[in-house]
Amino acid sequence: MAKAASTLVFPIIFLVMFALIEQNMGCMAVLGSCGVITDCSGSCKTKFGQDASGDCDRDGGQGTCMCGYPCPHDKLHM
Repeated sequence: MAKAASTLVFPIIFLVMFALIEQNMGCMAVLGSCGVITDCSGSCKTKFGQDASGDCDRDGGQGTCMCGYPCPHDKLHM
């Protein structure tokens, strides 16, 4: 009986940790090409608020402007 209880401890801890991490991840959005958008950080702050951050993901070519921002309560977390 003790062995069965100990095998349930790790899955329960994992599920609790996953739920806590998911709440803190926030949302992400792609604004477009870094060649068109010269200031990713400023564009993200304008579109999603002062808590947003933006970076140019140099995935090839001119790159892609990626925004991270706090999720509104009515949207799903990514």
